[in-house]
Amino acid sequence: MSGDEIETAQAIEQQIARDILGPLIDAPTVQLLLPQAGQIPQAVWELTRKVLEQNPQAREDVSLLTKLLAEESQMVGGDNMANLNANDAAEPSDFSLKPAERLPLTDRCHHYTGKHEVPWDIQKYFSQRYSIFSFYDGGVHMTDDAWFGVTPEPVANQIAYELSEHHYDPKKTILIDAFGGAGGNTIAFALSERWNRIISIERDAATLACAQHNAELYGVDPGAVTWVLGDSFDYLGQLVNSPERLHPDLRVDLQSTMVFASPPWGGPGYTTDEIFDLSTMQPYSLSQLHEAYKKMDHLLFLPRTSDLRQIAKLAPEGEKLEVIQYCIEGASKAMGAYIPGELSSASGE
Repeated sequence: MSGDEIETAQAIEQQIARDILGPLIDAPTVQLLLPQAGQIPQAVWELTRKVLEQNPQAREDVSLLTKLLAEESQMVGGDNMANLNANDAAEPSDFSLKPAERLPLTDRCHHYTGKHEVPWDIQKYFSQRYSIFSFYDGGVHMTDDAWFGVTPEPVANQIAYELSEHHYDPKKTILIDAFGGAGGNTIAFALSERWNRIISIERDAATLACAQHNAELYGVDPGAVTWVLGDSFDYLGQLVNSPERLHPDLRVDLQSTMVFASPPWGGPGYTTDEIFDLSTMQPYSLSQLHEAYKKMDHLLFLPRTSDLRQIAKLAPEGEKLEVIQYCIEGASKAMGAYIPGELSSASGE
């Protein structure tokens, strides 16, 4: 087939999917499947619609969609459906992770314009929206969960400034933002023009769609950030131990790379404890974070009352760690701990 014929056939196959799925065609998991429409029988699209209608979470979670399709296919006994793997369709190669395409905003992505629209538990954050995103009125979108974890823009800009080559090792040219969220830190890093490459990882499709949208709103060069829909621990584990499983665009030189991690701070007491025990931080403790990043230099963005003794134990032998309190209007908001990686220590940097 000629190129034009292939393109026409693909358009027809995708139109079949659109006709069957209707409005569900905009679901992030469907957008991952759509480029492989030619490999997906019509019966599978019909089953996909049933699954998405009955299980809204599957519109965001490709692993869940895979599981539910497999279960449904066994019930109906269809060979084609039994052999369908949504992850394979989303990633036609053998790579376990690949760069994310541009994801569409969904009904979980909100741009609230007044307090009356905002759920009660995030109204406090909404009142601070201009310190979180100064361009908020330009159309910033966030999921409701993202409000709890986004770094205020002045702090994100300060972190990006401190990691500039004038203040940090210029040999580090690649930055991994392990918890990309709605894009606050990723945007600041990109606008600093400090990094040759930025890889921003987010496991929730709707939140990643918000981040991509917000980056465009702030004028970030589309080529400045490689977005990844996936689990950062999975990605970093493969990067260190089996990089051949990753898409080539996600393979990086560990000695040229550092990690920025602003993990969730859930768990007992971080807002009230005088000294916060980082071993109880949920869902990831300090030791889990450090174990994942220890090969590379990493900056951990932590609660302002974090136990410094626990952080100090991560220092290479005979060295001290740099810890910074980030403040807004004279009040500390968070703590940053800069921890050298094993590769940097081994090379004498």
